[in-house]
Amino acid sequence: MTDDSLDTRLIELLMQNARLPTAVLARKLGVARSTVQARIDRLEATGVITGYSARLGAADTRVRAHVLIGVAPQQQAAVEAGLKRISAVVSLLSVSGPYDLIAVVAGPTTHDLDTALDQIRAIDGVRETMSSIILSRKFERG
Repeated sequence: MTDDSLDTRLIELLMQNARLPTAVLARKLGVARSTVQARIDRLEATGVITGYSARLGAADTRVRAHVLIGVAPQQQAAVEAGLKRISAVVSLLSVSGPYDLIAVVAGPTTHDLDTALDQIRAIDGVRETMSSIILSRKFERG
């Protein structure tokens, strides 16, 4: 990503509301609409912006958990591939510390989370897990 402050401000606005029209973005940034469109096109082409999504608010009643996963040596790629096949795993993060990965798991009920945890533990190369159910989301940025 570039150090350009215009790009940084544009990205911040898009993270707050990716549906803002380019004309509104241009007005907020004090530049021409064509400048905003060119910046967005470049940010998408270079992989800085990889997509846009909808974030669910109070209507999202799924139960979520963070699952810390310890991976056996030389098994990271296989474990990641196995986790990608589990639909309840909605996000996967590589982290430092005593665990190697954090999977964000979501499902309609705690029973669904329990099933997903069983699937995760069954992946060859997963040596240990520790999970925490998310009770509430206080706020989220981007």
